[in-house]
This record gives sequence, C-alpha cells and structure tokens, in this order.
Amino acid sequence: MTITSTVSIFVLQYTIAYANHGLNDPMVWIRSAVFGLWASCTTAAGSIGYQRFQGTLPYIINTRYDERASLIALLLPASSYGLLAFPLSFLLAKIFSVATGTIDLKFIGIVILLWIAAATMDILIAAFFTLTPNALVYEVLINIPILLLTGLFGNRVISLPLMEVSQYFLPMTMPVRVLLYSGNMTNILAYICSMLIWILLILVMVRKINDLAREKGTLKII
Repeated sequence: MTITSTVSIFVLQYTIAYANHGLNDPMVWIRSAVFGLWASCTTAAGSIGYQRFQGTLPYIINTRYDERASLIALLLPASSYGLLAFPLSFLLAKIFSVATGTIDLKFIGIVILLWIAAATMDILIAAFFTLTPNALVYEVLINIPILLLTGLFGNRVISLPLMEVSQYFLPMTMPVRVLLYSGNMTNILAYICSMLIWILLILVMVRKINDLAREKGTLKII
C-alpha cells in the first residue's frame, strides 16, 4: 500500500505539474510522500479486519496487558512502513527531474513528528474498527477526508486558513504545513495541543469501545 499509493499519487501530480510547467515545485513529491505515509497508517488500522478474519483478534485484545498497549504493539510496526514513502517519493522526484528542495535535519524531524501523529491517530481509529467486520472497507473512507482537513491538497489561499484551525485538533496538520510551506513558522504548541487531545481520547475511548465489543459479543471475548 505504501508503494502503490505513493507512486500513483506521484504520477498524477507529475502529470499535472508537467502540463503546467511546475516541476520546480517540491510539493509534488512531498504531497506524494505524505499521502503514502497516511495510506500505510490507515491500512495498518484496517488490518484489524484481517486479524478478525484470521481469528487472532480476540487473543490480541483479551490479554493480561492493557488493551491500548496491545493495539499499539499491533499497529506501530505496520504503520512504520509508511516512512518508506518519503525516500520512495524522493527517488521518483530525482528520476523525473522534479525539484526536491532542501532536505535537512529539521525536515527529517518534521517527518518523524508526522509519523508519530499519524500513528497516534491510527490507534484510536483502529479501536473503532474492532466494532465492525468491515474495517478494510472503512479505511478507504477515512483516508482522503482526513488529508483534506490537514490541508494537504488545495492551493495556498484555501489551505493555510484551514490549517490555522485544524492544527489544533489534527496532529498531522502542523507537520504537513511545515513540509509544504517551509517559510511558515513551526507551531509546536498546536502540535502538542492536538496530540494531547488524541492521547486523551485514546486513554478514555479505547477501553470503552472494547467493553462495548464485549457486550455485543462481536469479538467473542470476555
């Protein structure tokens, strides 16, 4: 999923940029990389459906360890593959002569913050997926809307005002904003605020959701 999502969105953006003589815009490969990373994370959350099909989900959730820790152990290794979207998209940019901009320690640090944000959101989303056998279907439905809210797609006039608001409740927004518009100041306070909201939701909601799954008997766990 990391490879196909990154390559497909890169080809689409490259075609548009080539037609409009915009190959000097680093956003082409950065957007593709962010898209690939998030697609990988949503696929990791959707793997809940695969675990259910295998019959292993009850054993993952119903352990002596905290359910949240069990979900984290399941999702983090899978979502970490999303980081490969950045070197893959960068390589494509070099092959097709697309501008890459400056890659420094700040850029790498922002990419790591982006992955942490995506993985955190992934945990809460995966908890909701335990309630349904259609997780693989729903992962597609949440992929694009969240990226739209982060301001990944759209022109600067529309994206920046949207980012000003969404960065306080979507952890991915601040890293996306800095990656796309390098001239913008890093609002670490907004990032921390949004991360705290999602961590709080994870602490409160995951156990309640799994208790609901137990009551409904959807996972056949006690």
